[in-house]
Amino acid sequence: MAPMEIEKTMQFILEMQAKHEEQLSRLEAVAVQHDERLAKIESSVAAVTDLVGRLAQAEIRLVERMNELAQSQAHTDQRLDVLVNVVDKLTRRNGSPQ
Repeated sequence: MAPMEIEKTMQFILEMQAKHEEQLSRLEAVAVQHDERLAKIESSVAAVTDLVGRLAQAEIRLVERMNELAQSQAHTDQRLDVLVNVVDKLTRRNGSPQ
């Protein structure tokens, strides 16, 4: 190889190396941005997971309260039926027309 060709080859290699270093630098910056975004997404997922857990607990408490209410309503219905029967018997005994 002639000295001129060696110099051109070396120049080409140096230019390519500089280009690759520049590209690598840009890729590193993009990687940092992606890491930051990933951290935010992880934080958001953790917050959503916490909210879903709290919502599930609230739903369990709501179902328990609804069951209590249904039992209370059934008891009230039974007592109301007894009262209606008593009033019905009293009105029949007193001769009130139906």
